[in-house]
Amino acid sequence: MAAGDLGARAPERGPRELAELARSFNEMAAQLEELFDARRHLVAWASHDLRTPVASLRAMIEAVNDGVAPPERYLPVMAEQVQNLGTLIDDLFELARIDAGALALRVDDTPLGGLIGSCLRGVQAEADARNVRLEARLADPRLTARCSPESVERVLYNLLRNAIRHTPDDGGVAVLVDPTPGAVVVAVEDSGEGFPPGAERRAFDRFWRADPARTDGGAGLGLAIARGLVEAQGGTIWAERGRDGGARVCFTIPAEHDERVPAGVS
Repeated sequence: MAAGDLGARAPERGPRELAELARSFNEMAAQLEELFDARRHLVAWASHDLRTPVASLRAMIEAVNDGVAPPERYLPVMAEQVQNLGTLIDDLFELARIDAGALALRVDDTPLGGLIGSCLRGVQAEADARNVRLEARLADPRLTARCSPESVERVLYNLLRNAIRHTPDDGGVAVLVDPTPGAVVVAVEDSGEGFPPGAERRAFDRFWRADPARTDGGAGLGLAIARGLVEAQGGTIWAERGRDGGARVCFTIPAEHDERVPAGVS
């Protein structure tokens, strides 16, 4: 392993103490190999998602320089590609901060009704374009959670946009909020096709897409960022099939001050 062979394993035989040591060593080696594989995949996927808009921009610039097309033909498309690049770079930077534990979130007692209403208004135009209904169902409109409002908004925007993209025309997306002992559960549920079998476990992997052939749904970082932001506030996030067959993504946030909230969150 010191020479770079991460596939090296120790023989698990001999006296009991040595066999246990070998098993522990092999478990560590397997985890290291998995970590390095994940980093290689991250670099490969990030390079692919960066290369595509750059290649498109290069082709359009060459067409304009060669006089093949007037600038005004490509300017709107070029602006869109630059925005896509900026979004991907911002997401990668956010993931780097999450991995480094560098998030300094300021939490406060936050009324959830206004926060959720603001998020729904922010995606209303996108929902209208697809004729998707939006609604919020709160067990108590006065429900308050101790959280970072900006981070919860970021999580909700990511979940809502994912849900709208995967909901057919005339479908619906709902935000459901219910209190539990010591926490609040927020769920985003859609009437789309739901998760493919086994996808619930992989939905939060970076650059993962249920359909690898689709590239219109972003770089596949939204759910990974959502998980990092939720966990940084002491919550958990998971995916499951909705009650009516669509997709359902739920996360928890503390309902009141909790000493278990990790360091870095004040």
